[in-house]
Formats: sequence, structure tokens, C-alpha cells
Amino acid sequence: MLPEPYDLLPTTARQSQTIAAGDVLFRQGARTLGLYVLKTGRVHLERVGPNGERLIIHRATSGTSFAEASVFSERYHCDAIVMDAGELVRIDKSAVLAAFANPDFARAYGRQAAQQVQAHRQIVEIIGIRRAEDRVMAGIVAGLLDGTVVDLAARLQLTHEATYRALRALVEAGRVNNPSRGTYRLT
Repeated sequence: MLPEPYDLLPTTARQSQTIAAGDVLFRQGARTLGLYVLKTGRVHLERVGPNGERLIIHRATSGTSFAEASVFSERYHCDAIVMDAGELVRIDKSAVLAAFANPDFARAYGRQAAQQVQAHRQIVEIIGIRRAEDRVMAGIVAGLLDGTVVDLAARLQLTHEATYRALRALVEAGRVNNPSRGTYRLT
């Protein structure tokens, strides 16, 4: 089952695919085929910087879509690299464009896009917090600790060491509970 609005598209527009760590789904400059919904696994969207460094511009996780901009572009603007094996569904670009004629699909697609914009704005604001302890607390309050502490650190643009120190300080201050290894909850 795909999340809304992609569940409204015909099954002929969907192509399921098993992915392995290290797979390249597409490269920057390649002709666009469509967008993707990640059922399980993890995919990074990356660009190459001026000195050859890899810059992660998006981390797609289970249950999310990515490469939505490809629907409106002839070429992909980044690389998609599989980090953790799993399954995904590629959704045909022409089917998405045709589906915009359906008001239910168009509203659901717009709603999803608005939610993504809100989530990105929130993370930008959280990343702007200077003190690691405050940033980590804001991340927990926002529900960003839904994976590992290392994943949280990456999302907050902190080292995992700084994140662990901040979590320890939050536990010692009684603001966060640590009932078991790697598990943290608001008190």
C-alpha cells in the first residue's frame, strides 16, 4: 500500500523494485523517469561539490517519497544512492502529470508538498540553534529521534559525540528519560 496521493494512481504507473546498499537509482543529468516512494531502506540524494566532495541534500527514509521535482524536469538534479537495502516503488512521471487533472490527487499532492515544506522549515530552524543541548532537546520535542542517535545527529548537523553528550546532560538535568540503551523520551 502506498501513501496518499500515490495510492490514487493506477497500478500500471507503479514499478516495484528491490534495492541493495550501494545501488545507484539515478545520476545527476540523467533523463527523469519519475519519482520514488521508499517502502523500506534508506536513500541519500547527493550532489558533488566543487572539490569533488559528496553533499547530501536529502535523506529519504521508509514511507517517504523523493525525487518529486523530477516530475517537472527533464533531467535529475542529483544522484540517488541506496544506503540501506529495502524496497521502493518508482512512479511514472507521465502518470503523475496526468493525475493532476483529478482534483483529489492534486489536493493530496499539494497537501503532501506543504507538509514537506513545513518539516524542512522546522529542521532549518532547529539546526540554527547554537547550543548542542538545546538543539538536541528541540529535535526530540519535534519527534526527530525516530531512529538511532547517529541518525539524529546527522539530521541535526551535529557530531554523534556532541549529540551523546547533549543527551547525557539532558538526562542528568531530568528533562529526558533514558530507560534503555539508545532510547530517550521526554520526561
